[in-house]
Amino acid sequence: MASFGKYGAPNSRMIVIPSRPGGDSCLENMKDSKSQTTVRIAGCDAVPLGGSDPVQLACGTAGCSANCCANGPYIVLNPYEISLICRAAGMSYEDLLDVVETDRVNGFPLVLLPRDPACHFWTARGCRIYEARPLACRLFPLGRVFENGRSHIVLPDRNICSGLLPAPSRILDDYLREQVTETQIGMADRWIEFVTDVERLNLPDKPVTSVAFHMLVYSPDTPPSADGIPPPSTPEETFLLRLATARRKLPLFLKAL
Repeated sequence: MASFGKYGAPNSRMIVIPSRPGGDSCLENMKDSKSQTTVRIAGCDAVPLGGSDPVQLACGTAGCSANCCANGPYIVLNPYEISLICRAAGMSYEDLLDVVETDRVNGFPLVLLPRDPACHFWTARGCRIYEARPLACRLFPLGRVFENGRSHIVLPDRNICSGLLPAPSRILDDYLREQVTETQIGMADRWIEFVTDVERLNLPDKPVTSVAFHMLVYSPDTPPSADGIPPPSTPEETFLLRLATARRKLPLFLKAL
């Protein structure tokens, strides 16, 4: 199984960096300018990127043999992504569980979207849930790594992706904006905070823990407790209320075990 960074996305992203005119790659140029700063990802050093760093990446909705959709490691889904996927695909959470795989790491239950041999939602014409695709898909071939309490956007050294095309140089912020990542990153940050808090509960590595998480945390079919406040009107509000509900109820559930 791939190495996961705070249960948010696989720590194994691979990239194509088309050459600039003159033959130098973007990655080589950024390494020269930031050689003093690296983070570890999938056993290799990677250079963190800033919003004004130039990148040359072009990837659309057309289906291809690229490893963003096929022959790749699992994508770890958070509850916000699960709710978007279920709505876009017209699936119940129970139906989704027939597509994904589940696991526990140090007692923490995970929901994993397989990509080997291909993602369930991948077709010859592209992703059929493209507008609801997870953050890992939106970022690809970039990756997001958490180290020492900070997140970094990185360009890993290794590259097996054949689906990217050369594109005019633009900066990282432009690319992230084009991929509509702002809300997803915000929700992913709230998920990381939740995971960090819940890890302190010393979760028992038992099937009953998974049952509690599927009911209280992951399933969009289980309404979160509003406790007298107006019901949420957006997927984002529902996700945040779900996390707040789980923060209250999980300790009580675990105490009763």
